[in-house]
Amino acid sequence: MIGSVQNAKKSILDSMDMIIEWLLEGDVSIQYQVHRDLLQSDLETQQKLQNRIEKEGWGEDFLSKQNYNGHWGLGYYQPKWISSHYTLLDLRNLGIAKNNNQCKKSIDVILKNEKGPDGGINPSGTIKNSDVCMNGMFLNCAFLSIQAEI
Repeated sequence: MIGSVQNAKKSILDSMDMIIEWLLEGDVSIQYQVHRDLLQSDLETQQKLQNRIEKEGWGEDFLSKQNYNGHWGLGYYQPKWISSHYTLLDLRNLGIAKNNNQCKKSIDVILKNEKGPDGGINPSGTIKNSDVCMNGMFLNCAFLSIQAEI
């Protein structure tokens, strides 16, 4: 019985190692998250990978689609899935470094042009109160514009 439990544990650990190896073959953003969340690698390794996200793979692809005005798509929330709102969320979820100038530019444009009368982000212009969910997601993205380490 003990031998079969040990064999099962070894099999699971071998499978985990194979999965981690497979993940490490993927996009640099996946490599970064594996080192950060699964391997808990040292900060230097994590930072090197994180700094590569804007220069290669999915991160570079997202950043290359930013318009001259600082937005992605047609503006903050149009068209929905390729707008600045969702692109910034995607970049945040990829793990892009929080001092990225393109993200900061977009966040600054949004803060300047999309504030509603209640002080929240409200791109509609016709709705009195800003949407709580949209503001929560924006605050998550606004983290990208913070320059200093917290």
